[in-house]
Amino acid sequence: MAQRDSRPRVKLSWQEAMGEEAATAAEAKPSKSKKASPKPQFKDAKPKRKKRHPNEVRTEQDMDAIAGYDDSSESVLDEEIDTFGGAGFVMVDLESELEELALVATEEGFASVRVGGTQSKSKKNKKKKKNEKRKEAEVVTVVETAIETKKSSKKTAKKMRQAQKLLYKVEVEDVEVEMTVMGIQKSKKQKKKKKEKQQTVIATDAAATAGESTQSKAKVETQGENEKSKDQAKRGAKKNTPDASKNDKNQKKKTDKENRTLELEEKQAPLSQSETDRKSKATNRGNRGNGQVTYSEYLDHDVVIRGLEMGGLLQGKLRVNAMYRMDGYITVDGLSMDVLVKGMQDRNRALDGDLVAVRLHPEAEWKAMDNVSDGRSVESKPMSSSAGVDKNALHSLWLPSVETENCFLKRSADEESSVNMLKQSLSRLNERVKESRRRPTASVVFILAQGNSNGFIGSLEPATKVKTMDSPLFSNDNYAYFNADDQRLPRRIRIPRLQLPDEFISRPLLYSKTMLCFCRIKAWSTRHQSPMGEFVKTVGEYTGIETGISAILSKHGLQSHTLDFDSSILNELDEKYGTSGEKWEIPEEEVKKRRDFRDTQIFSIDPYNARDLDDALHIQALNGARTMFEIGVHIADVTHFIEHKSLLDEEARSRATSVYLANRVLPMLPRILCEKLCSLQPQVDRLAFSVVWQMNIDGTLVDGVEPWFGKSIIRSCCKLDYGSAQKMLDGVISSDNVEEWEVDRRPIPGANSNISNATVIQSVKDLWSIGENRRAMRFETGAVSLNDVKLTFSLDAKGNPIRYGPYELKDSNRLVEEYMLLANYLVAQQLLRVHGPLAFLRHHPPPVSRAMDQALELLDKSDIKVDGRSTKQLTESLERVRHDHGDTTFVIAQALIIKPMKPAEYMVAGNGASSDSWRHYALNIPYYTHFTSPIRRYADVVVHRLLQESVVESSSLDTENPESRMVEFTSVAQNCNEKKTTSKNAEKECDKVFLCAYVQHHGDIEVTGVVLSMGQKSFTVYILELGLEQRLFLQENSLKGSWNEKTSQLSIRLPVPQKKKEDEEKKTQTDEQETPLQTSKFSSSEMIKLSFMKQLRMHMSTTKKMPLALTFTVVGERI
Repeated sequence: MAQRDSRPRVKLSWQEAMGEEAATAAEAKPSKSKKASPKPQFKDAKPKRKKRHPNEVRTEQDMDAIAGYDDSSESVLDEEIDTFGGAGFVMVDLESELEELALVATEEGFASVRVGGTQSKSKKNKKKKKNEKRKEAEVVTVVETAIETKKSSKKTAKKMRQAQKLLYKVEVEDVEVEMTVMGIQKSKKQKKKKKEKQQTVIATDAAATAGESTQSKAKVETQGENEKSKDQAKRGAKKNTPDASKNDKNQKKKTDKENRTLELEEKQAPLSQSETDRKSKATNRGNRGNGQVTYSEYLDHDVVIRGLEMGGLLQGKLRVNAMYRMDGYITVDGLSMDVLVKGMQDRNRALDGDLVAVRLHPEAEWKAMDNVSDGRSVESKPMSSSAGVDKNALHSLWLPSVETENCFLKRSADEESSVNMLKQSLSRLNERVKESRRRPTASVVFILAQGNSNGFIGSLEPATKVKTMDSPLFSNDNYAYFNADDQRLPRRIRIPRLQLPDEFISRPLLYSKTMLCFCRIKAWSTRHQSPMGEFVKTVGEYTGIETGISAILSKHGLQSHTLDFDSSILNELDEKYGTSGEKWEIPEEEVKKRRDFRDTQIFSIDPYNARDLDDALHIQALNGARTMFEIGVHIADVTHFIEHKSLLDEEARSRATSVYLANRVLPMLPRILCEKLCSLQPQVDRLAFSVVWQMNIDGTLVDGVEPWFGKSIIRSCCKLDYGSAQKMLDGVISSDNVEEWEVDRRPIPGANSNISNATVIQSVKDLWSIGENRRAMRFETGAVSLNDVKLTFSLDAKGNPIRYGPYELKDSNRLVEEYMLLANYLVAQQLLRVHGPLAFLRHHPPPVSRAMDQALELLDKSDIKVDGRSTKQLTESLERVRHDHGDTTFVIAQALIIKPMKPAEYMVAGNGASSDSWRHYALNIPYYTHFTSPIRRYADVVVHRLLQESVVESSSLDTENPESRMVEFTSVAQNCNEKKTTSKNAEKECDKVFLCAYVQHHGDIEVTGVVLSMGQKSFTVYILELGLEQRLFLQENSLKGSWNEKTSQLSIRLPVPQKKKEDEEKKTQTDEQETPLQTSKFSSSEMIKLSFMKQLRMHMSTTKKMPLALTFTVVGERI
């Protein structure tokens, strides 16, 4: 794959590099310099920089010198030019040459370049007076020559700018550096040596990992003592050496600079015009590169793959800490603890979400764990899913019946050996982590797959600060800086001047304060601390909800969801079914193939405003005692309308999911399908895929009766919503009182003699009676339910929020949930039985053990007892917390326990290490999938196709190459996982946009913040009303704080209100004889001593400038 360190080089003749007219003038006019020549002479040794005629061609080294590069760290070609028939061709660094051309085209022309370059060189050389005078004379000669060529350079400026634009169109990461013929052999030899050296390092690391853990620990301790004694000796020696002391200070400054983040902008005083111009030039030179290698080169791909197989390297997805972007973490499968990637150098140009390969640091460099005296904080054990569970009850609840040994493809001997080697390596590494009580640290050596490559939302700022809103961008600013809203990204991403919008160039300060823009990261060389970016578009002025939503969707790569489907797709659908589906009727041949449920009482239960109705239910008693029932779950048959690998299928696969916003739905399928033909609307025939099974009244499955799977045709009798269904369960709606049941949501009288208001109400109650029993049994056998707060908004006719609040789950929601869960489980079981390794599953891994332990310890210190030894005990203890401590404590305990939880993901069964990798932790079941929402999830479409194959055809393992289908399904699973995550994040961020709009129109709102943690300069609160965790910094919130080292507690002093402050000042002035107060860390305002679970009164408001964001201010203590 293309890495972020590529830089383009193109081959230009010296005449092309200078421009045709300038080159002609150079050949015609003699130079005043004694040794200047229009055709340069190159030597093997790097010569001292000499004066040059303005028309003299520059070498690659000259271009790099101007741009700020230093190729001393790279392999230098023996020859810098090839001569073909006397024509000289020069390897030109595209980035540097374009910048040089831009400088030459300015009014200062060659003079500014030459004078600055010569003066800078003369200062460095520090020669004798005679040499200095000679160089000054040469400078004068160059300046005079530059003035003479000024007119000709102006004539060619337009042509140069056109060439500049043309060359910049080349994509940075897609252009490979050309090599001259004479340098190929040398570069190959260097590459071979480098590869051998890397393989040696990898083998050494693997061998070191394979060593006995006790020996490694002893060795580390010995090394630590030796290093400590050496350091002490060095410090003793440095005390007596003035130079050493100076070096110590320099080293300390350098270290401080490396560890300091770029979050705080540099404060600059207003500069005069000349000073600003000089600073602008220096800034742009610094942006081109500091002449040193800031980051390490990536290893070769084949070396990385071999290192991963041997265990010398590890891989995982990088997660950057949003609170402090210098820290990143990687979760490695099979490793008991996340690996820390600390600092930008160790991260080596990787971004949040990238799949990276890392090499562990020596154990002595690992990070010491907090609370190492507590063994449980390091030696964490995975939470058990079966401890204390009645296994017989669990079996009767699910009746699992899958032979797992048939669900994995046989590996070759080499693959098996590689897997075993990796397992052993991880096992030994876990032992080292356990014994050392340290967190492993590592550095990135390769990016296996880039994460978010869509782009980012943020704002531009000029490289050189301007004074007023109307001031233009300085002419010498070849770059502007892009700062993304996402704090996990590097600051000051460089955007080339030629890509900047005209609005920014004319008034950069106004643009940066009012406009959001969308940019991408294109390349990141080893020489630059920040990457090179690409300006994509101006999102717009942040004036309302739509701009915010557009920015968020662009940021998460979901902008395509807002676009209409391809015209060819829509035309085909219109031709087949009509604009509203009026042309479509179910063919008689299709009816004969399907089981007919049209006379069965079937109804749907959905949100009130839902249009994409993809599931419906039926229930029938199987005996007079009403102890055994038939349950049917009927799902929209989407695959009937989507041909595999058609244009529509490819588009749905790309979108992967529908996105649900507060004001609209961005669908995965065209609306004619998701709202018309596929939607299970009442009183019309619809195609469905059904699962039917038998259940006992206690919620268990009837043993010995297999579920039925198949295509069907249904006619829903009515469309219920969660509110009306809940009223039926509460007795508000009954057969004698249907006033609160909307008429258009009741069954049509006389349509079916077996269906009436009373029968529908009774069916809803029967479904909940069985579902409630089953739900209780699920939690008794180890299921866990942890729910985040989901906000819901009421909008006016213009789309502005007028009310908001948390979405409340009702028993009617839980009714539907129980039967959808069971249908999904039964389908997963069918797929594993028939398709084995090709089964498309959804697994939920257990939480991060150490993080869970820390959460439980924090609760325990506050006398909140939560037992986390098993899922069953966790559920039971959380209910005790609710009963003993109240709802607020329960919400906080649940929020802390949710944090260590990992997200559920789609997977292909054959890719798992064992059947344990299929398990769904929260449901505490051996396998699970998604079948019930094909209108809004592409994963369900895949499952429908596999299920149909299992019903009407033999296993695809017998007819097709399973490896190729596994590759296809794995790709689908990865895309579905990514789109699920991005859509969920986008939905949450869009909720904040609506919340900001509400606060902006209605004023500040008082909320309750519960203290979760604290440090010396900040503390974190949980906002109860929003389910939001917020970190507050003392300095940013005008708070004064006092940190108690002994108790690890923070006390804060609230700002003095303005009126109270004025009264105190008057009192002080009138009473000059009063005895001064004792020195205190606080003024006379309210002081609050923070502690875990302390409740604070807070005001929620928004920022005054773009982009709008929520802010929280402490106003007092909640009593």
